[in-house]
Amino acid sequence: MERFTVEKDGLFGFLHLPGRHVEAYSGKALIVLGGSEGNENIPRNLGARFAREGIAALGLCYWNVPGLPDELIEVPIEPIERAVAYLRQRGFDRVGIYGISKGGELALLAASLMPQITCVVAISPLACAMPGITGNKSLAGKGLSDRSSWTWRGEPVPCARGGGRLPYLGIIRRIVTERQLDMRFVYERIVERAPKEAWIAVERINGPVLLASPSHDAMWPSDEACRIVEQCLAKHAHPFEITRRSYEYASHILVPMETPSLKLFRVERAHPEACRQSREDAFTQTLAFLARW
Repeated sequence: MERFTVEKDGLFGFLHLPGRHVEAYSGKALIVLGGSEGNENIPRNLGARFAREGIAALGLCYWNVPGLPDELIEVPIEPIERAVAYLRQRGFDRVGIYGISKGGELALLAASLMPQITCVVAISPLACAMPGITGNKSLAGKGLSDRSSWTWRGEPVPCARGGGRLPYLGIIRRIVTERQLDMRFVYERIVERAPKEAWIAVERINGPVLLASPSHDAMWPSDEACRIVEQCLAKHAHPFEITRRSYEYASHILVPMETPSLKLFRVERAHPEACRQSREDAFTQTLAFLARW
């Protein structure tokens, strides 16, 4: 594993090279993005999992690491551009991007801006650029900014509006009544009010797109977002493969990893084995999709 820092390389991440040759992934590399947790867990561990399966992966952190914003507000997208350029210099002629949750939103956005990204896997994403998130610790210390999550070429990316504190009373009420972390209602309101310019121009993506989500996402409406992206691509006669997967027994965290956060969702507690199988199937489908790319 090679490690990169913003100070030295202009990006913060981990390059995982496969230990075995798999012909279907020859010449391909994948940028791997985690969610709003902002730690190294997914870039390091899921990136390594992809490498074990035979595809090179550059796990990229995009905030809350040295050299990058310590809040998820106006985070620059350019490190992804640098990661693509680096992978091309290393001899990979095709570079794709994979993101979960907030990283899924970023994966769609980055690919809409960078034609050199030629494949997208978006897991539990949203389809519009969202407002930033204040704070970097526990949920109780976070809020929604009136500024964008992202910048591109030094300018804020147009976003939906949602400034102010999170509605903690409503969240707590749902924790009690629904017995799970349910913030969907917060994000549904934001998405409903999103201006036209906040919606990601997914029709500009220069390659195949795989979308995966739970059939009902309690965290935010990623299931509806995936349908919107699929419909938008079809409407614009997207010339590449479009695949959407929906899982009845799955939570927002649709990645092949075990984490204590899974217990926050009722479906994970009620159907742990079925949810585990969904996570593994989403990963298996991703590998098959990347082989076809």
